Amino acid sequence: MAAPEHRSTIRVLEILSLLARNRNGYSLSEISRELDAPKSSLFPIIHTMEDRNFIQYHPETLRYTIGIQSYLTGSAYVSGCSVYDLLQQEMNTIVKESGETCHLGILVDDCVLYLAKKEAVSPIMLKSHVAQRLPAYCTGIGKALLSGCSEEELDRLYPSCLQAFTSNTITSLEDLKKELCQVRATGFAYENAELTEGICCIAVPLHYHSKVITALSICYPQFRNSELLLENMKRLLARVQKEIEHYFEKFQITDSSCLF
Repeated sequence: MAAPEHRSTIRVLEILSLLARNRNGYSLSEISRELDAPKSSLFPIIHTMEDRNFIQYHPETLRYTIGIQSYLTGSAYVSGCSVYDLLQQEMNTIVKESGETCHLGILVDDCVLYLAKKEAVSPIMLKSHVAQRLPAYCTGIGKALLSGCSEEELDRLYPSCLQAFTSNTITSLEDLKKELCQVRATGFAYENAELTEGICCIAVPLHYHSKVITALSICYPQFRNSELLLENMKRLLARVQKEIEHYFEKFQITDSSCLF
């Protein structure tokens, strides 16, 4: 039988998780309301956490924020991980929350090179696997990567017609350029059964100082496609994108060779 959870320990973790979500912090009353816990029981815990510098009190705003000791503790964890490890953790989050397959890839010439793949519990049949190269112009992750290319670079990558894999494949470079303009404007790239019949994809580029370093995608069966599904996936990818680009800033990831 599992040991019972320790209530005070749970409160400490809940407080840290709450404060980590808002850089402006919370007052004691707000923490009490958010955690649905009486101030009288929270105050001694918060006082101890403040005394040990895990949280910080700001008398000018009457709010508490994350303290330096929490930062140092978190930094010790991060320093033991490569950025690639952190990327894999974020991919696991995507799979867990979306229930679909997630890819990480980089652009090599005119192809996507898949660096990592995390499959859902019920995986769909995909042509991709780690270390495989697939055409970038007909995959969501590939379009996300190509969105970082100039027109001159695209002309050099695709000097001739684009091969059709399905009836939905883009075969015109001009059409591809128009779609990449949309990717840059919206931040999201899409594939609608362009490489494999029945498979769709949504992807985001991952930047360092406006340069596309790598990209993440979620692949899912076409029959599950809906406006609600896409909105949920966009929110999930946007959140993870922000986290990963923060890693890039922290570790100064200037190109894909720095991921490992």
